[in-house]
This record gives sequence, structure tokens and C-alpha cells, in this order.
Amino acid sequence: MSNDMKRLVWILLMALTALWLSAETDYMLYEAVYANCVDDEPSDIYGGTYQPYPPGMNDAKFPGGDVELSLYVYQNTQMPEVFSGETDVDGKPLLLTGEVKVQVVIDRCGHSCCYEILQSLSEEQDSAAIAVVKMLPTFKPASLDGYRIKSAYIIPVKFNKRRQEAKEPEPDYNYDDYNYGW
Repeated sequence: MSNDMKRLVWILLMALTALWLSAETDYMLYEAVYANCVDDEPSDIYGGTYQPYPPGMNDAKFPGGDVELSLYVYQNTQMPEVFSGETDVDGKPLLLTGEVKVQVVIDRCGHSCCYEILQSLSEEQDSAAIAVVKMLPTFKPASLDGYRIKSAYIIPVKFNKRRQEAKEPEPDYNYDDYNYGW
């Protein structure tokens, strides 16, 4: 392989590594920007069940966008065992499934506050949904005409996993003691 070819492969490898590293979401992206920010003044809240979005409003942005927000909620939700009272074909109890909709206000500093359940499943699942929403990292706050404003998000937290039975461990065979028919 020539030196030019080695150099080209090395550059390509470095470029792919840089692309891969930059693709990871930095959830603390806006934390340093609004580190000492305190939003304790009353003001209008737009979106959710509050007021309609005014024209020209830029909504609050989760680090990485809405897909990353969904992924963050999914990965950080604790699934409580709440049984629906139904059983599957094997007679095993099924978990209560569905989604809890939580309205959360993103203040002018990008912090989440004012949590409200809009659609409930059970007390345990509602508590799990509130817990995951309270853990949200700092958002880029919404803006209107160049000023940061408060906005509301409605975040669906899905509960759709079946109860997983613990599997019996495989027996540990000692193959040295096994008679192979000789």
C-alpha cells in the first residue's frame, strides 16, 4: 500500500471517528449557558393547555431535538409493576399499559417546572412519569421577538412492557464427567 493510500485511509478513519463522537447527545449542552439563571417572575406561558403559540415563537428545544427527548424519556422511565387484572395465554398477569401525558413548563432559564398530569393510568405510573420529567436536563428556552419566554410541553410517557419473568439459570454441566457413549 502506498503512502498516499495509507494517508487517505487514516484521514477517512479520523473523519469517521470525529463524526461518531459528535453524534452523541450532550444533555448538558444548555446547562452552562443558563448556569446562574433564576426565573422567579410571573409571566405568560405559551403552549400546552395555557395559551396558543403566538406567531413567530420559537419553541423550547431539548438538547438533540424531540427525538432525543423521546429517547431520554424512554430510557429513564422506571416501569412500575401495575397489573391490569388480565392474563396472557399462559395465565401470566399482564401489566397495565398505555401512556401518561405530563404537561411541563420550560421557564426562561430552560429548567422544567410546574408538572401536571393530563392523562393518567395509575398512581404508581403517574409518579414514575413525574419522576422522569423532573430529571429532564436544561432546555434551550422558547423565544419570541428575541426574548426568552415560558412555554409548555406535553410529554407522553409510555408504559407498554409486559411483566418479565425471571428465567431459570441453565444447569451448569460438567462435560468432563459426561459419558459420550464410549
